Amino acid sequence: MTTPYPSGTLLDTADCSTDELEALLELASHLKSTGFRTQKAAGNMLGLLFFNSSLRTRVSFETAAVQLGASTSHIQPGSGSWPLETDFGTVMDGDKTEHVKEAVAVLSRYCDVLGVRLFAGMQDYETDLSDALMKEIVKYADVPVLNLESGAAHPFQSLADWLTLRELFGQDIKDKTFVLRWAPHPKPLPMAVPNSALQIAARAGMNVVLNCPEEYLLDDRFTESAENFAQEAGGNLSVVHDQDAGMQDADVVYVKSWGAPLLYSSPDSEQKLRTTKYQNWTVDSHAMDQTSDAKVMHCLPVRRNVVITDEVLDSKNAVHIDQAENRMHVQKAWLHQLWNI
Repeated sequence: MTTPYPSGTLLDTADCSTDELEALLELASHLKSTGFRTQKAAGNMLGLLFFNSSLRTRVSFETAAVQLGASTSHIQPGSGSWPLETDFGTVMDGDKTEHVKEAVAVLSRYCDVLGVRLFAGMQDYETDLSDALMKEIVKYADVPVLNLESGAAHPFQSLADWLTLRELFGQDIKDKTFVLRWAPHPKPLPMAVPNSALQIAARAGMNVVLNCPEEYLLDDRFTESAENFAQEAGGNLSVVHDQDAGMQDADVVYVKSWGAPLLYSSPDSEQKLRTTKYQNWTVDSHAMDQTSDAKVMHCLPVRRNVVITDEVLDSKNAVHIDQAENRMHVQKAWLHQLWNI
């Protein structure tokens, strides 16, 4: 992979060429269809450093590694292992026992690959969207680092999304409209998933619509990147703030909640937008009636009847379980390439 980091590292799909990603998806599709298993990666260790909770990411990576013959070690700072300090230049006289600098350096001596899950801190906008801490961690690692979701990106989720879209639409994917639809949520969530989903759909050459309230526009650096990818692939990107109008041409609706940039300067104001002013943005049967039998995607976990109603999630058009399965296949493909199996 042509990344600016050590070979095998993946922080963002934007660091890879489209040809490389499409080759990875072809491999993932092959591994999925054949139920591929091997012991060729025996003796390799995948370290999984989780600063945040996980269900799909942890189990899908563990399963992918085991199906290639490798082993995994799960590290959750503060729960079974030392709490880690992530600030730099701080006086460590509080409850943090070890610094991430030493922890990552040591794990690099034990593990052949290190996956890191590190959500946005939701305190400093630029720190989150520049992925400052994840990039610092890469400096201290002597092995490939895999981004298992950071402040700005969720690359393996977006690769699973792309595989799912390929399965749905095949060669007709460039004729389809992908709507990334904002939805309300009790908590302000990071922008990593929508950032990555927007770029990957644009890269696939789809007609991409960002359907969100005006206050919930994604950062320019990601919308501009998606627009560039869309132009290169023969698609386009548009932004629609009206709920019904944004859904009308959808072939697939990717539903996701995220916090507004306003969160960083006025969290109380942002909360009122998310839970009061725009609470009617829940994706329900009325929203789906604006489409022509569109598929429904979500990265999970999802809050039923807040983000998406039961009737939509339980319909034949919901493909969120397929997305979750495909996490395992794209991750297995990455490890397959990394370990030269």
